[in-house]
Amino acid sequence: MVDFTLYLRFLHWSATSIGALLAGSFVLGALLSLLVGPASDRMGSKLLLVFYEIAVALAFFTTACTIDPWAIGCAAVFAGFGRGANGAPGCFVPAELNWLSRLVRPGRLGAAYSVNTAMGFIGMGVGALLAIVPALVAGTTEYRPLFLMGGGIALVIAALLAITPEARARRTSVSKTVVPIDIEVITKKTDRYRMGQIVVINVFSGISLGLSGPLIAYWFAVKFHLDALHIGPVLAMAFFASAFAAFTTGWLAETFGSARVFVAMQAVGTLLLFSFPFIPSFSLAAMVWILRFAIERGATGAMEAVIVGLVGFRNRGLAGGISTASLALPRALGPIGAGRWIAEGDLMAPFLTAAVLQTVYAVLFGIAFMSRDRDITNY
Repeated sequence: MVDFTLYLRFLHWSATSIGALLAGSFVLGALLSLLVGPASDRMGSKLLLVFYEIAVALAFFTTACTIDPWAIGCAAVFAGFGRGANGAPGCFVPAELNWLSRLVRPGRLGAAYSVNTAMGFIGMGVGALLAIVPALVAGTTEYRPLFLMGGGIALVIAALLAITPEARARRTSVSKTVVPIDIEVITKKTDRYRMGQIVVINVFSGISLGLSGPLIAYWFAVKFHLDALHIGPVLAMAFFASAFAAFTTGWLAETFGSARVFVAMQAVGTLLLFSFPFIPSFSLAAMVWILRFAIERGATGAMEAVIVGLVGFRNRGLAGGISTASLALPRALGPIGAGRWIAEGDLMAPFLTAAVLQTVYAVLFGIAFMSRDRDITNY
């Protein structure tokens, strides 16, 4: 996330071109999520995740071996270079969520997903620190060793997943053969209605996240005339702070409910986002960004628990896929708009627009799901 957009800037890509590339990545990720979610319901998650990590490794190695724009673009679009925000497996997030939901009882999903999110942020923090290496080695901007390292790590993850037992679906107390047909039809209609709510509400968050997140390293570089040596540690601290926030969220979710905690954290994060573009100094802007990022993204596990808990076990992969896609598709609009604004010298519009949209999202999410918080954890 730190070095990729800076690497493209080093290769003389414009902000508009980088935004378009990230947008394409979000669109492909959304489409693949719609396939991965249902596939994990039917064939399990393990094989899908192993395939994903191997494909990501190939994308890393390709980027390390060439500066051809088409090759880099294709690799980045599939692997999600530059758009990752919590170490999650991109368009294969539904498979990961489905896998975890089969291992954890419903009442503890908020805590389990929060811990999973926290570990992802710790990994992202370490990666952000490694991102300053090119600026330290004899003052060069040689980024390729980082892509080779990323490919190697992806292969190690694939190997670990390959030797990990597949999670089995949890048995429900009532057998499918004794469930009356009319009750099963009602359940399916309820699941479809809830997933429809998710799609509509996620549009606002998707655009907001696309405006405020993917180009943040580029934005810091343009506004304060800095390089990865200064930007990398800031994002690293943001990721580590998010890990702490995610652990805290897991505990709060079990005490107060995942939806309530998520909405409260989104509200605080939105207030900080409104103030962020007006801050004149890098040090203060960095502090606000770290706090805002930690509060908002640390709540990801609570949000995932709410979404997955809205539907039955047989549709959890599908729900994860629809949720991921409904965030990723509108999120593709964000980098295009942000890139154009930055190219035109308007460094405030992306964040103010994102803050307004995130406010609408938090309000709608609270109205739709907060009153059902206790029921969701026991679904």
